[in-house]
Amino acid sequence: MTIFPTEKYIDLENNPYLLGRITVNQVKDDFHAEVDIIHRESHKIFKHVDIIYGQPSFEEALIVAIQKLRTFLEDLEKSSVPSSKDGKDIKSNYH
Repeated sequence: MTIFPTEKYIDLENNPYLLGRITVNQVKDDFHAEVDIIHRESHKIFKHVDIIYGQPSFEEALIVAIQKLRTFLEDLEKSSVPSSKDGKDIKSNYH
């Protein structure tokens, strides 16, 4: 039996100071997940990413939350890559 709320941590491979955190909670028959990026040592929230409501199972809430975190990080990485004048992307030193 899982005790709620349950937290799962995800290492961010390009940042040793931050973690992804997914907190799953059960409300009646539904599961909700909160997606955050937190400081590794203090666990204080660095960036709130999203909240997912109304998932039918713990596993589904966790999967959707991981997808949201991944999409957020991919979008962040894309926005940090500058474009050259000829339209081809130049790799950033960000990652």
